[in-house]
Amino acid sequence: MKKIIAIDIGNTETTVGIGNKDGWDSYRFTTRDANTPDELLALFNSTFNLIDDKRNELAGSIVCSVVPQVTNNMVQAIEKYLDFPPIVVGPGIKTGLKVNIDNPKELGPDRIANSVAGYKIAESDVVIVDLGTATTFDIVNNKKEYLGGAIAPGIKISLDALTSKTASLKSVELDLPKKVVGKNTYEAIQSGLIFGHASMIDSMIEKLLQELGTKPKIILTGGLSPIIQPALNLNAQYEENLTLVGLEEIFNLNN
Repeated sequence: MKKIIAIDIGNTETTVGIGNKDGWDSYRFTTRDANTPDELLALFNSTFNLIDDKRNELAGSIVCSVVPQVTNNMVQAIEKYLDFPPIVVGPGIKTGLKVNIDNPKELGPDRIANSVAGYKIAESDVVIVDLGTATTFDIVNNKKEYLGGAIAPGIKISLDALTSKTASLKSVELDLPKKVVGKNTYEAIQSGLIFGHASMIDSMIEKLLQELGTKPKIILTGGLSPIIQPALNLNAQYEENLTLVGLEEIFNLNN
């Protein structure tokens, strides 16, 4: 089966993957809106190091982006790399989902890709929790209808706000604390960030389940999921490359 290049441009990080349903080689880079198409092209060449024969075996590429100023440069770089343009997730692209919200155009492409992948994995009601720059909750029912969701500040945003607005509190490593009760300021901040965020997720899921009246599968994704997952009370499945899985599904629907 041919592979594709799938790219998820987030506010903080850009994930670049090459693969298909059989597996992904994925890489994370800091999102920089100053990178030119040629700089991005050099990044592809150094990262993938594909010989021409292998490059010609790729079925194509797809991009989802929440940073519009980066999207065009990325599209130009991929077009140079593969000699044909990528699919860009946006209005007019087939996703297989019916989006039942007030303004479907408001729904971020990354959340669309996550929802497509979440339903593909669950094949029924599903809640996807993405722990990135923001922590997002997306709900899809067993009829493949996107019902809506919620958005909360992410852990790193909370940490940045805490340290920038207080004179005496310093940044900490985002690691799972051994105990809830911190014995010093460093441990106390870690506890509040990690256990506090986990408690928020547990409570949000509980409220979502009450409102939905169903028992959906819970799927976690995003770079901070491995840190938060052990602190959760709920039973959730972690999918590292969920967005890439959704992008491949959307790619196939549009080819």
